Amino acid sequence: MKASWNGAREWKDRIAGVFSPPADPPWEKVTADGPGKSAVLVPFFPGSEGPELLFLRRSAKLRHHAGEICFPGGMREPGDFGPVSTALRETAEETGIQPECVETLGILDPEYAVVSGMAVLPVMGMVSRFHPGDLDLSSGETDGACFARVDGFPSVPVTKTVNVRGKLHEYPEYRLDNGWVIWGVTARILRRVLESLKGGMS
Repeated sequence: MKASWNGAREWKDRIAGVFSPPADPPWEKVTADGPGKSAVLVPFFPGSEGPELLFLRRSAKLRHHAGEICFPGGMREPGDFGPVSTALRETAEETGIQPECVETLGILDPEYAVVSGMAVLPVMGMVSRFHPGDLDLSSGETDGACFARVDGFPSVPVTKTVNVRGKLHEYPEYRLDNGWVIWGVTARILRRVLESLKGGMS
């Protein structure tokens, strides 16, 4: 997706215009299939050449999804009111970005993890009053972070197929400049975000 970005204020206004301002519905009223519910923050940062997205690499020591590239987020907890609350809490725990530094823009319909069937609700957010150099990664969950320009992703990603319990699943795949490969539920969320931005800014 190629776009002309003439300053931070312009791209913030343009992105905000794509997504509807969200209410934070209580988890009890969120309709989603699967064995559990979780939420991730899709965090936009102001870059020198336009907006950038933050991705994390999960620790290789984790039991589930070890080493995968993802957005900050995780499972709902009893004290979380709704998806926005979960996404902001998890982001603070994993990166040090506090909720007051994030302007939430919208909530997309859930995506589902292929293997676990977990419902993942993406929360769009613009990060301000936070310097990327101040990231404080959770040593137990995350072992790396990377920023990628929004307009640096291909319009049509590579499509891959995986066999899970005898059933074939297709998913997009994106490769970052540092060699990290984004696939699975994170790649499907990213594709939806990029398609929404392309349609809303055309």
